[in-house]
Amino acid sequence: MKNIVTMERDFSYEINNIGYDYQYPEEDGGGIKCKNYEICETVLPKWWFDCKANYLCVNCDMMFGTWKSSEHIKTGKGILEIFNNVECPICLEIKKNISQPRCEHTLCIDCFKRCYFGDETTEREPIFPYLDIEDEYYEDQFNPKWENDYTLIKSYNEE
Repeated sequence: MKNIVTMERDFSYEINNIGYDYQYPEEDGGGIKCKNYEICETVLPKWWFDCKANYLCVNCDMMFGTWKSSEHIKTGKGILEIFNNVECPICLEIKKNISQPRCEHTLCIDCFKRCYFGDETTEREPIFPYLDIEDEYYEDQFNPKWENDYTLIKSYNEE
């Protein structure tokens, strides 16, 4: 028989952590913030606890919680602890830090997001280096004159 860990309903958490977003707007009463709201910014429907017996969104539960893979049970904290005025070991700034899911090390929230979710700047398309000739380039972009006459176009194409 499985041991199922359940959390007791926390009405004070629900009252003090009302969140709003496009799905749960203020005029409809909003929803409840995920326990890791500082990281994921997810607002849950008010019926969430009745269905899941916790206050973690699906993403936080899967990334930071406990789940079973084919061979092992991987255990995370689920709810990540927040510490104020702590030096981040990556950026060395003193600000709000959050604990790692599987250890007691902490990172600032910005560095944590970059480590776990990636840097937004790396996912964007590179910016075309010569905006005044961009249309002309795309009309005939395989012409060798572009890389020969405009040195930055070669690095743009490589990116």
